[in-house]
Amino acid sequence: MTSTRKHFSSLLLSLPEATSGGPISLALLAQVLGNRSTGALLLFLALPMVLPIPAPGISVVFGVPLTLISAQLLFGRQTLWLPRQLANRSISREQLEAYIKRATPAVHKMEKLVKPRLVPLTRGIALRIVGTMCLVLALIITLPVPLGHLVPGTAISVMALGLIERDGLMILAGLLIGGLALLVVIFAMIGLAAAGHNLLS
Repeated sequence: MTSTRKHFSSLLLSLPEATSGGPISLALLAQVLGNRSTGALLLFLALPMVLPIPAPGISVVFGVPLTLISAQLLFGRQTLWLPRQLANRSISREQLEAYIKRATPAVHKMEKLVKPRLVPLTRGIALRIVGTMCLVLALIITLPVPLGHLVPGTAISVMALGLIERDGLMILAGLLIGGLALLVVIFAMIGLAAAGHNLLS
């Protein structure tokens, strides 16, 4: 990583000044975060799935764009696109401030673990693999499963941080966590199917 690249925590702290005014639309967040790195916007959207951020409804607002951005990463789109209705979705200034206050300390701790390494895993075909995993996990997050967003959100956050910091080891870790999330969902579905079968028999 070059000295001109900002850590995600620095981007978070700069948001209030960069988005001065009232409610903050996803389009504006995409402009501030997404234009620097798709990974930054992925991480911004995934963190509420992991941290108990005191901003009611924020996970609902972020769930659909998380899926859309993952799909664009999968298909190798170079510039981020959001449909107008989605781009106009917004969070309040209070929600943004609560988000930054809760997320920044956790992000600082995560950033101490990352550094540029295994860089080929942060570009090229590896991005398609990350996009595929993020898309599947984002779809899982939308399912009405208690705490079903926690492990998928963690996996996406770890992969996104790997993209931001060009850390291929973090991306591998995120893929492993994502694989664990998929196994949990598969076993849960098997368990539900077995329970349903027993009730019908």
